[in-house]
Amino acid sequence: MAFAVPPAKPSKDDVLAWINAYDPNRDAARAPSVMKMASDLGVLNDPEGAGMYVGFMAGMIGSNPKKADAVIDKLVHMRAADHWAIVRAIAYSDHPDWRGLMTRAAPKMPTRALMAQRYLEGKLPTPDTPLDEEKTTWKDRANPAKWFAKKEKNKEIPLDQRPETLDIYWGYYYASRSAPPVERMIKMLPWSVERDSVEKLTIGSMAKFTLAMNASRDPKLLKLLKTLQAQQTDKETAKQLAETIEAAETVEISSLRKTALDRLENLKRMGPGSNRDVAWWGKLGQGALSVGCIAAAATGQVAFGLPCVLGGAASSAVLNYWATPY
Repeated sequence: MAFAVPPAKPSKDDVLAWINAYDPNRDAARAPSVMKMASDLGVLNDPEGAGMYVGFMAGMIGSNPKKADAVIDKLVHMRAADHWAIVRAIAYSDHPDWRGLMTRAAPKMPTRALMAQRYLEGKLPTPDTPLDEEKTTWKDRANPAKWFAKKEKNKEIPLDQRPETLDIYWGYYYASRSAPPVERMIKMLPWSVERDSVEKLTIGSMAKFTLAMNASRDPKLLKLLKTLQAQQTDKETAKQLAETIEAAETVEISSLRKTALDRLENLKRMGPGSNRDVAWWGKLGQGALSVGCIAAAATGQVAFGLPCVLGGAASSAVLNYWATPY
């Protein structure tokens, strides 16, 4: 249920409902005030659970490049404690001059001056930051000594393997209804058959599940997936996207979840010891891992999505639906 005029006493549900029904052509002028409302409600308190809102603000900025400065000027009226989300949204916006935007906006958010500077210096990752991923040969993977090698305790998790990143991409899509965030999720699809990394398998499975769920309810998204399907040159990506589209068209979504859970369990049980450390996923071992939390957002199925907006119970909005049958 969207609201034409924000209610006097809004709730988190009201904010999500408005995002669910958001139309960039109709609602863009109201978006900054709704994001301030979200800030006042405390939904940005947990950075790992606020990805959807960061992504939505990034989409507001990136999809209106000529009005980006004006949008940011309105966003900075939210609580100073939440200015981190605006800084991150600028860096993630895909705006052609995001660095210029950051430079102009930073003085208006003095408590996040260091964060803004780190993005400008390239010391904090953005979605386009090249990954320096460790390469291993089949001999490495077959060597038991490698399985039990001690991991670097403070090694940073790559941006595209963080659970909140998928939330950010969906938030961007809701704000812009554009192809770029969907293209990024499509690139994750080969990970849905990953055999070595729990993190990649989980992210890839979530991407596949949420794309199929949303596309099954949103004809425009389904049409976009079909358009992008013709552009795929990687065989595995094309295969996984074809399966995603078929699941959306036949509304056979639960099978994707079951397959992914089986693969995760198998990887935990049989995979290399070096990849068995799943503490990063919190409650993964207790079956709390889930996907599809915000899968209803593109079609207004608010009741489906609302229970999944987290208040710190897990690390990501997309992680909180999978465990519950539907």
